Amino acid sequence: MSGIKISVFFDLYAPMHEGKDPGQIPLGLMENGARSGIVTVTKGALDGYSAKFPVNQQSLQTFYNPEFWLKEDSDAIIAYPLQGAYYSPLIEKMKAGGKKVLLKFDSDGKIAYPLKRHYLSIPLRERLTLPDVLSDLWWRLSSESLKRRRHAKVAAEIIRQIELSDGAIIESPDALSNLNYFLTAWGRSDLVKKTHFVPNPVSPDYMQGEVGGKEKLVVSFGRWDDYRQKNTKVMVETSVAFLAKRSDYRFIIFGGGTENVKVLLSTAPETVKARIEVLGYVEHSFIRQVLAKAKMFFVPSRWESFSIASGEALCMGCSVVGTPVEALRYLSMQGSTGTIAATFDKTAILAALLQDTEKWDCGMYDPEKIAAYWRPKLDRRNIAKILENLAR
Repeated sequence: MSGIKISVFFDLYAPMHEGKDPGQIPLGLMENGARSGIVTVTKGALDGYSAKFPVNQQSLQTFYNPEFWLKEDSDAIIAYPLQGAYYSPLIEKMKAGGKKVLLKFDSDGKIAYPLKRHYLSIPLRERLTLPDVLSDLWWRLSSESLKRRRHAKVAAEIIRQIELSDGAIIESPDALSNLNYFLTAWGRSDLVKKTHFVPNPVSPDYMQGEVGGKEKLVVSFGRWDDYRQKNTKVMVETSVAFLAKRSDYRFIIFGGGTENVKVLLSTAPETVKARIEVLGYVEHSFIRQVLAKAKMFFVPSRWESFSIASGEALCMGCSVVGTPVEALRYLSMQGSTGTIAATFDKTAILAALLQDTEKWDCGMYDPEKIAAYWRPKLDRRNIAKILENLAR
């Protein structure tokens, strides 16, 4: 037993997060002998929830009371930035309570100078509203000094959070570069020493078992009702174009909002539709079974924080084909375990899919080696060791 207690503060924690990084981090810490748990805002979604770790629910106001953090028995807090509110006063209360605080940015890699905006990777034709058009024009035509003044308040809050904390964790090497570019550009290069890249952990379900017997199968999973982030229309169009060129491949698409996928597929040629299986939400065990036999995992997103699903796929010996977002560039390992499109354009994404199949065809990929490389890197126990070292 290490004796240290490291809790995770995440105001939005819900049962679904147990399989993602907010839940996998405390489980990894506990497996390594540390004490851990979740600190979160009271919510109905947690009624009757039986977690594998303690869950401390309180009102949001309670967390701004320094007495709470004085009595709370954690030595360190891994703190996800509070959603929709300035966070630095809460970090001040944690520090006043004697806690070491590690900020866990879930940033989609977009902390940079000038502050990047997710919607800039969305074609203007898909967001033709007057506010979007005016905002787009302002962003594209304004000088750097104007952008700097407009974002000074947001930048000051991010900088203050890092000042108060004992360290800041971010999800990919490129996201870390963006963060340090941001800090340096705003005159705070002294804070670079506080920033660290730590990948998100993957559930042990994907850390074991054989991954051989790969089929010419591409898997894609997402919240397909989120058209903007998940790039649903381009995902469908690219999948259809790919299958028209590679008649030996098939697709399995599942997740939320797949009724939207079915509508978009309605005009596809029957010979292509016959090789696309569209499912809704599926059991966790089914995902593992499908990834074990798939060659490629397709991620057409316009932004992602880490893409746990991609990490799971790699641990099952799949290659990852995706867009040029920060985390996917890391997970593809510069082409060694995947292929990244040159742009977010449909043609570029199709080219990446076709290029990746050529890698499989010529024997460049070995699924056992892909899994053997990524499993230790994304094992929750190994991630927990890194976090515990930072928390001491």
